[in-house]
Amino acid sequence: MKKVMILLAVILSANVMMAQKTDRTNAYMYNKNGQYEKAAESIEKCVNHESFLGMKPKDQAQAWLYRGMIYLNIHQSAELAPKYPDALEKAYEALQNCIKADPGYAKDNAQDVYPRVAAIAVNYFQDGVTNFNNKVYPEAGASFRKSYEISLSGTNPDTVALVNAALSYQRASMFEDALVNYNELKDLGYNNVDLYKNLAACYNGMGDQEKGIETIQQGLDKFPGDAGLIIEKVNVYLKQGRGEEALADLNKLQELDPDNPSILFILGTIFGDEKNDIFDGQKAIDYYMQAININPNYYDAVYNLGAMYITLSNKLKAEANEITGFSKAEIERYDSLVHQAEDLVRTGLPYVKQAYDAQPSDDIKHVLKSMYVQLNMMEEAKALENQ
Repeated sequence: MKKVMILLAVILSANVMMAQKTDRTNAYMYNKNGQYEKAAESIEKCVNHESFLGMKPKDQAQAWLYRGMIYLNIHQSAELAPKYPDALEKAYEALQNCIKADPGYAKDNAQDVYPRVAAIAVNYFQDGVTNFNNKVYPEAGASFRKSYEISLSGTNPDTVALVNAALSYQRASMFEDALVNYNELKDLGYNNVDLYKNLAACYNGMGDQEKGIETIQQGLDKFPGDAGLIIEKVNVYLKQGRGEEALADLNKLQELDPDNPSILFILGTIFGDEKNDIFDGQKAIDYYMQAININPNYYDAVYNLGAMYITLSNKLKAEANEITGFSKAEIERYDSLVHQAEDLVRTGLPYVKQAYDAQPSDDIKHVLKSMYVQLNMMEEAKALENQ
């Protein structure tokens, strides 16, 4: 009786193994004929059977190889890929299992295994490009990162994929993830100006502006005089209200790029900020004028120039209002200040009007109307009100 039971067990075991081999063979044939869903169904029955681990390592490795082939084909199928969103991950997992199950088999069948691993990395990279172009940045970062990680199994890590992963996470404002990738690039010896700019931008995005400044300075130590790094440094200073500290760098930028109206505009805003100890309205006007001479349609510079004339006019009016005496000298001084203030408004009027014509808004409309009223240009004020 015992011999009969042992014989039955052997027969059952053999039947199970035969069934698994049949499923594996069916999966191979379905895949070969382009019937990828049926192939997937067969290979899943094979590798998920409870007795799969009892198969010879070589047979397991072959089944994993087939699974990798099948899911890679599914991912590359425009029709099937949406139905199997994890197909690429399954393909990579299967090929890794193939190598682990029997390294000798994987070596003997290297032409079937490793080119597909490389193809999976390429597919992840392509998915990253698609998501990046569609501005789906978190998914793009994950795909590029996966492509890079797969490349580590070869001899040449794909730093391009790592760069793109970092940039994608940065675009997604996932600054910690971006920093991981940028710092990994740095450890790999990938040193260029953009690396320091992006590292600094990430630190700034996280609110760690001191670390941002430190990183920019590291970049400047390696790439002295780089305009992009200096701009990043200036931006940090400006965000912190440290306009005066930014002046030296801005002057250096102006030397590097004297015809850049943006640099002149920033200089104008620093000298035109009444909160700064270095406030100088005339210097601000000069810088705005230089910017406009280079780019006559520079909206921000045009509006700020008009606004600066208003600011200086208001200062003169405030000074006139402090005169309380009625002597001839005091009356003459009062009249002189009021006339100067009016002249400043008149000088600034064309710039405010140009700004309003370029980009109409209620705020600028209100400013422009008040200027018309101050200059007793009531018809223009009425016409503006009716617009």
